[in-house]
Amino acid sequence: MLGCMVSRSSRHRLFAALWDRATAHETASMQRARSQVVGHASGRVLELGTGVGTNWQFLPADIQYIGLEPDPSMAGRANRHAAEQRRSLALIQARAEDLPIAGNSVDTIVVTLSLCSVSDLTAALSEAKRVLKPGGELRFWEHVRPNGAAARLFDLLTPVWRRVGAGCILNRRTAEAIEAAGFQVHLDRRFTMAGLPMILGVATKPAGGPP
Repeated sequence: MLGCMVSRSSRHRLFAALWDRATAHETASMQRARSQVVGHASGRVLELGTGVGTNWQFLPADIQYIGLEPDPSMAGRANRHAAEQRRSLALIQARAEDLPIAGNSVDTIVVTLSLCSVSDLTAALSEAKRVLKPGGELRFWEHVRPNGAAARLFDLLTPVWRRVGAGCILNRRTAEAIEAAGFQVHLDRRFTMAGLPMILGVATKPAGGPP
């Protein structure tokens, strides 16, 4: 059991190092996607999956930011980058499925390429809806399961990729899951990037009804 734990921890450290390097050299199209999601956040902002802090450069200046990251390797790198950049940010190591944040207290949630790796997507989206104020926005950019013949290939690849990709699930139906969680979903774009089908959009917590 200890060997398995050490091996998993080593894989996460390696993935975090690779992700840190990759996001430091992103394409212009990737940076535009981040800017579209993060640059329009307002008020009290919660980021689900801070990663190594790649989105910080796109944050508006007049917000109150909270960054949440469950993975210790990612969180460690994020803290180092925050210190290097002399950013004063509230960074929390916690899971999206159990947010240490009061209900109806967040104006905007931003998440980029992170919902693929939460263990329980339904629980994470339920928590996101709980902490958002009525009318608040969940702004997202995620890769999703493709349609057609490619879907079966993604289904076959997912178990292997999940092991080497720090829990990343290739075949999630994320848009459908967000809608099923009770959000009003507006997809701004469907596109392909790096061979993966992507969605980018905004989901709004209804102003009335249950939290």
